Parts: sequence; C-alpha cells; structure tokens
Amino acid sequence: MTITIGKFIWDITYACPLQCIHCYTESGRRPARALDRDAAMRVVDVILRAQPQKISISGGEPLSVRWSLEAMKRLHDAGIAVTLFTSGWSMPDKTAAALADAVASVAVSIDGADASIHDMIRARSGAFDRGMKALDALHRVKTERLAAGQSCFTLGIDYTLTRSNAKEADLERFVEAASKRFPKLDFIRFGAVIPSGLAAEPGYEASELLSIEELIELIAVGQRLNACAVNALDISVTDVRYFLPQPGVSAVDLDIAHLEPDGALRAFPIYEAKVGNVLEESLDVLWPKVRAWRSDPFVAGLMESVKTMADWANTARTLDRRYGSPDDRERIARRGQAELELA
Repeated sequence: MTITIGKFIWDITYACPLQCIHCYTESGRRPARALDRDAAMRVVDVILRAQPQKISISGGEPLSVRWSLEAMKRLHDAGIAVTLFTSGWSMPDKTAAALADAVASVAVSIDGADASIHDMIRARSGAFDRGMKALDALHRVKTERLAAGQSCFTLGIDYTLTRSNAKEADLERFVEAASKRFPKLDFIRFGAVIPSGLAAEPGYEASELLSIEELIELIAVGQRLNACAVNALDISVTDVRYFLPQPGVSAVDLDIAHLEPDGALRAFPIYEAKVGNVLEESLDVLWPKVRAWRSDPFVAGLMESVKTMADWANTARTLDRRYGSPDDRERIARRGQAELELA
C-alpha cells in the first residue's frame, strides 16, 4: 500500500531571528531541530512518494537552513506546488533569484501597517524594514523575469490579524502603500491568528485573540480593502476556521500532513500530538495512526464542541498538554510560568 496525501506542511526549522508573540511553534525560543542535509533529503523522498499536490515550507525561518533551496527545488521539479513562508529577515539577491526556479509561491509575513506595529508583534526591531526589503528583492526578480517572458513565483504578503494590528484604517493604509510599492504583487492575505501555541495561552487570549464576531466584521472589511489597492491584486480575509471540523466533514478526512523539523509527524496541524517520525516508520504505518487520533472520541468531542475562539484556545491548550511529548509539556509548563511571572 502507498499512502497519498494531498498537502504537506513542513516546518523545516525552529530557528528564527524573531520571537513572534503569537508563534504556534515557539520558534526562536527553542532548539532548531533542523536535520542535516542527507536526512532532510530522505524526508523529501518520503514526501515525493506520497504524491502531494501542494507543500508549505515554513518554520521558524526556513531560509536559515542551508539545504532549504535544494529541498524546495526537488519538490518543485517533481511538479508539486511549493509555497515558501518567510519573515524576509535575510533575502540576498541571489536567494531571491534562486527561488524563481524553486517554488511556485512566496509569502512574506508582515504583521503590521508600519514598523511600530510589526516589530512589536515580531519582538525585534528592524523586522518590518527587513521584510519590506525582502519584498523589494523578490519583486525585482519577478518584474525582470516577467519582462523576459519567463515564469516566476506568485508573490504576496501574509498578514496575521490580532487586536493590535486589525484596525481598518491601518489595514487600508497598508494595502494602499504595498500595492503602490509592489505593482507586481499578486496577493495580500489577512488571516486571523490561529489560537495554538503561544496564541492559545490565556494571557494572549485575553489581550490579542479576536472573537468570532470581530472576524466576521473583518471579512466585510476585506471586501472594502480591495478598493484601496492601486493595482489589481487579490486581497482576502479569512478566519482560518478550516482547521476545525466543518458540518458534515470529519477532521479525520483533512488531507494535510504536518511535519516537524526532524521528521516527526503531527497527528493534526497546529497541535503538539505526534504519531511517530517519517524517518523511522513509513507513512503506510503512520497515516492510520493520524486518522485514529483524529477519530478518538475525546479528541473529536473537543474539536467539534468549539463555538468561539476562546473555546478553540482552550481546546488547543487541553490537547497540547494531554498529547504533547514530555519535552513539549515541559516547554508548555515554562510558558505558563512565564505568563504568571508577567502578570
């Protein structure tokens, strides 16, 4: 039997120059866990055998890994739509150029209309300017390749919505400024922060997590934001609830495999539960374990009971503390203690 999976998410490292306050992996605060090149190529082989249509490469900061371009190009050359998610902290011209032949799409994460907002959320001064400079480099490559009649990645911005950065006036000026500066930009995606990892903790829930009602209002804002764009680009707002079971659709059937940096396979995207490692067991063995975890009555009951974002945050905390590895639970306990110390 050969397992086929429609989409993979691979966080290839937890190393990151930033310490975003909503990070679901706590990247930049923990060991990188990135594989060496040979082991990483074995993971690529596993992914290729599963014949996915799409893969998202994320982290941490994936471009901090030396073999990242090689891995992405192998996947891209096999006909898989590779999307790179990057903070843009470091984007030399040669890297921007190489990405044109290695990925289908690049999304630079910008979480504020200006440096004061973005750098606060990303917890490092200069992060906004570096992200915009990365977009400059990528936009230059895209412009040159299109002028030469060559194919190139789609280029866009991923903007995570929190209470600190979701004011409509800020979003409007951001859209207007970005579309003027980057006329070849393809998309801006405004997505609500998912209540997982640091964003599921009670302190964050109380201060930054948007409510369902606020998210519904923001979807209407998204329709108005399209009028602010100087050039034709796709602007969308999503409440990211596709990570929750939908009416008539079981979480068991979500066709996404989520890999941690060392090849560990999560039982479900965004939660800490692992079912094994693809370098040690085949997907033929691991994928049934994924489906069994998702259909466990306790897990399914919790996920299906979510009505509000606060419910979702509580579900994430419960699942992570119950099913996370010993290292996960120790890290989460330290996270909770840090919250108490700051209170």
